[in-house]
Amino acid sequence: MSGAPDAQVFPQRGLEVTRLSTFTDAAFAFAAALLAISIDDIPASYDELIEALRDGPAFVASLAILLLYWRAHQTWSKRFGLEDLGSVLLTFGLVTVVMIYVYPLKIMFGSAFHFMSNEWLPLSFSLDTSDEFRGLLTIYGIGFIALNAIVAALYLRAWQQRESLAMCARERFDCISEAVAWLIVGSFGAVSILLAWVLPEERLSVAAWVYMLLIVTGPAIGITQARLARRRLSDAD
Repeated sequence: MSGAPDAQVFPQRGLEVTRLSTFTDAAFAFAAALLAISIDDIPASYDELIEALRDGPAFVASLAILLLYWRAHQTWSKRFGLEDLGSVLLTFGLVTVVMIYVYPLKIMFGSAFHFMSNEWLPLSFSLDTSDEFRGLLTIYGIGFIALNAIVAALYLRAWQQRESLAMCARERFDCISEAVAWLIVGSFGAVSILLAWVLPEERLSVAAWVYMLLIVTGPAIGITQARLARRRLSDAD
């Protein structure tokens, strides 16, 4: 998510493949497999194949979210190469949340595409009451907050090791700004949960669609990071 200038020139301290990175990659791959189309029921006819393929948009969107967090951890791991106890526990925490988050993630995207397609795209999950929908939004929001908070904590963990990692001033600033950026993104989960429980039933869908604001907010955060980094560097000069 880094918008700092020349973020790619920072030292790559973790290029060596380790057991921790291998475990993390395998865990994310397994989580992706859980999203797969018709994982429990291989189509036996053309109609069943078409029905299974209609689940494709929700699968692709869910997979994209998983890849976002996999890429975030990979970038952090390559930059800092940390495998101390704190970093290992945070990585295990990330993997744990991802494994739990898979099903709410697929359900949320399935519901969204079901609605946008005027119910043409399938939805195998049903909700009977508005309170159940509020519960789903809460479960999803908690997972979303946790994922972003853990990525932020990983960058804060690296910042705590700034002396031993011999970080330059630019890298220290980038490390903190990354942590703040992930926390800002995670705050959308909190907003969604709040809206889920305060909005009336007829406006409850707003609590789900609030995540769409990240399409604009994400790039805006990157641009702000870059501007702040340039300002900080110019002030240092």
